[in-house]
Amino acid sequence: MQSLHVRRLLLVIPLVIMVGPLTAGSTATLPPRRSVTAIAMLVGDYLATHPTVKRVLRSSEVSVTLISCGAGTGSPTDLSADLGDGFSGRLIRTRDATYFQMPIGSEVAPGKSFDKVTDYYEPYNLLGIGTLAMMGTNLINSHRAHALLIKTGRLTAATIESGTGHHTIHYTVHIDVRRAVERLNLPAYIGYTNPMPLDRRTEEEYAKVRAGDPAAQARLRARIAGDLGPSADYELWVDLSGRPVRYVLSAKTRTEMSFSDWETCVVKAPPSERVRELKG
Repeated sequence: MQSLHVRRLLLVIPLVIMVGPLTAGSTATLPPRRSVTAIAMLVGDYLATHPTVKRVLRSSEVSVTLISCGAGTGSPTDLSADLGDGFSGRLIRTRDATYFQMPIGSEVAPGKSFDKVTDYYEPYNLLGIGTLAMMGTNLINSHRAHALLIKTGRLTAATIESGTGHHTIHYTVHIDVRRAVERLNLPAYIGYTNPMPLDRRTEEEYAKVRAGDPAAQARLRARIAGDLGPSADYELWVDLSGRPVRYVLSAKTRTEMSFSDWETCVVKAPPSERVRELKG
């Protein structure tokens, strides 16, 4: 019995030295045991039951911020996206109206920053809003596609880290990209990353993938592997109550997503004096 206590103590001491003492009143000493699959699904599962949150994604030259207040149709959202190559915009949906600005920071008229979307402005609605909403939403929901890759990985570290006023559990999963892509559910992956291709050639190629065409599937697997590189590391930080705080996917391109204002964020309409309303 004594040797068992000694072994447990030897396991705990390095962790305490590495992450520092926990705050007074905390009872956590070791990170909760989670499988790689549970770690891969943690962000998506938590968002499914806690949709009111602010999310910020950064990857290369792309950045997207989404404030969502609920998951149902018509729930207020505030989406700002800079997709690179000069394409940026902001879309605010309240329960009463929709406001659009493209590009971010520009004026649609002297002293006016947003257009209030109306039936009269339908062409602008279809082209600008539809494209921005689709691309921005795909990026901000990239955790769904990442989860498919992470499931095949290997947990390499789980530690408790101290921060300013709080502690987080830090999981690291190493991904062998070739192995992950070989096992990847391709129809699900493209459904998450590009459900509505903007060009006909891609749409036709995806149709072949979904139909099980071996050549099309091989081409897609090669492209995904080339985009990611030979290996990747997924790091996830969650607080001691299980809420996602941040994750980083380090591959050929680094992608970072942060979460804040759980259950407290709000969406506000832009000031009326900054809104242009077009009428027929």
